[in-house]
Amino acid sequence: MDSELEERLRVAFRDKLRLLPAELRAARDRTVRARDRAALPLSTRVLLKRREVAEVERELQNQRQEFQQRMQRLAQRRQQLARRQEQHRDAVHRFESFLK
Repeated sequence: MDSELEERLRVAFRDKLRLLPAELRAARDRTVRARDRAALPLSTRVLLKRREVAEVERELQNQRQEFQQRMQRLAQRRQQLARRQEQHRDAVHRFESFLK
């Protein structure tokens, strides 16, 4: 199940990257362009890559939290549905008893 969740998150994140929000585009524009990176020292390139990784990890963490919240809401709705079904069964049973 974890691999399934990770795959879903990976696909969702990849799709979201195609439609980057304005703030991520601005952050990406602030970073050094690819052709300029070759002229930078290795340590600077590593730091830039770490920054990018940190941004991606933050976004992934946000998506995981949103997913977790959705799953919790879904579980609550399922519990409510189960309670309503039980109430419905009880009402039908009482009505059938009344008819007898």
